[in-house]
Amino acid sequence: MVRFVFAGLAMLTLVSPVAAEEDYGPVLVALFAKTCAIRPALPSELARIVTGLGFVSEDKISADMEAGPQIDIVYRARFAGSGRNVSLSAYFGNSVTEPDVSCSLNTIGVSADALPGLIEKSLDAHDRTEQLANDGNRFVASWRTGAAQGSDTIGISAWRTSPQRTSISITYHSRKQ
Repeated sequence: MVRFVFAGLAMLTLVSPVAAEEDYGPVLVALFAKTCAIRPALPSELARIVTGLGFVSEDKISADMEAGPQIDIVYRARFAGSGRNVSLSAYFGNSVTEPDVSCSLNTIGVSADALPGLIEKSLDAHDRTEQLANDGNRFVASWRTGAAQGSDTIGISAWRTSPQRTSISITYHSRKQ
């Protein structure tokens, strides 16, 4: 009987780390919904939003950088609140009044299989296209979001093997309000 107890405890020890491994997908999608998915028009707007959520900016954005007729700015920040390494990067280019924007969040520890459902449920995404990359390890998908015409594109790239690197991005054309 004592042998079975020790064998059971040994099995729990082996299984516990796997069971305790948490899928970080819901947190990543929630952060994406509060940052990139709201489609900030300017880097300074994105900087204010992410700072309020616990990100630490890696780039300083000045009013002069956004003052000209054209904009060409890369903005980066890291999330300080989760114990995980979450980074945000965004590129703002073209006219300062109607910039083209590409914004993404990146992290590790995300289930590639669960992520598409989270995105469709949380981000009003539709018309999914997907593929498995040539290496058989990386899952790539994209969705349309917004109105049928002129809608924006959300894309993911998620690795199935550890450490399960994942990127969610959105590309859109903005109008400064």
